[in-house]
Amino acid sequence: MDPPTTSWSIHTRPEITTKYEILNHISSGSYADVYRGRRISDGTTVALKEVHDHQSASREIDALKILRGSENVVFMHEFFWREDEDAVIVLEFLRTDLAAVIRGAGNEGIDGGEVKGLLMQMVSGVHACHRNRIVHRDLKPENFLISDNGVVKLADFGQVLLIKF
Repeated sequence: MDPPTTSWSIHTRPEITTKYEILNHISSGSYADVYRGRRISDGTTVALKEVHDHQSASREIDALKILRGSENVVFMHEFFWREDEDAVIVLEFLRTDLAAVIRGAGNEGIDGGEVKGLLMQMVSGVHACHRNRIVHRDLKPENFLISDNGVVKLADFGQVLLIKF
């Protein structure tokens, strides 16, 4: 698949807008914009990641397919991608990340037991990658998302290296 020749808006693509309501823009990065959305069929809140770079989209989709079912890796519900459009990856929605937890702790710091729990889950996510010959290449607190019930999940696979033998 060649890179898209035109940047298409996530808001005007019927294959997306008939299944998802776009609620608000969450963030922008070098290669993508992320939106919070709601699946119309059941009301599930999701993250819709519109990836503008062909290689990043390909890497992220491939990695998330391989890592499907890994407890400490963000879950990909589905994706939309045609040759003339940016990819849109529908992911589970997680409200916060490790960077926000660290900032929120301030000068008090994070309790040692909590640090151990967070670290074990982070290592589990990275181990899932390495076990499947995937090198993440962008490990940072902002890429470790945290669910409402405290599960840490590795995200943002646009820079991964898939090692093939």
